[in-house]
Amino acid sequence: MIRLEKMTESNRTLAEALEVAPEQLRFVGTMEEILATAGGAIVPVLVWHQTDTADTDSAEANHSENLVGFFLLDKAYSLEHDFAEATDLGFRAFLIDVRHQGKGLARGVMQALPQFIQTRYPQFHRLVLTVNLKNIPARDLYLKNGFIDSESQYLGGSAGPQHILYLPLG
Repeated sequence: MIRLEKMTESNRTLAEALEVAPEQLRFVGTMEEILATAGGAIVPVLVWHQTDTADTDSAEANHSENLVGFFLLDKAYSLEHDFAEATDLGFRAFLIDVRHQGKGLARGVMQALPQFIQTRYPQFHRLVLTVNLKNIPARDLYLKNGFIDSESQYLGGSAGPQHILYLPLG
């Protein structure tokens, strides 16, 4: 099960320990770089994964929760990106820790995301992101989970041109 939680100063050190896969650094940046942008209109969110493991001796379930990922929500996204509307919420710097990739957790985050946003930020009508043209696995993830390709590109990305995708909310 995936649980999303706004990062606070008390759990920031946990976020700092997340590791970006080397091949994803050019798209996401380091945790130090990402966390430097958090604050104000940019909300850092932690991704937790709870696993249930059955204890074979006692038939009781043990619950374990691990921090497995991170992303930023940008409430002022439209002020920086002319393709975004005032009621768009930006989705940035999404990552699953390198030690937890390949387990379907990113898909779980995509499924939990709309409810998390609608509960906390009902004033926003769409979740908008850009994804590098070369980051095909990320684009595929978003498209398979309800995001729509605007058929436009953002040319201001630090690692090159990016697709503009959005997810209708509500």
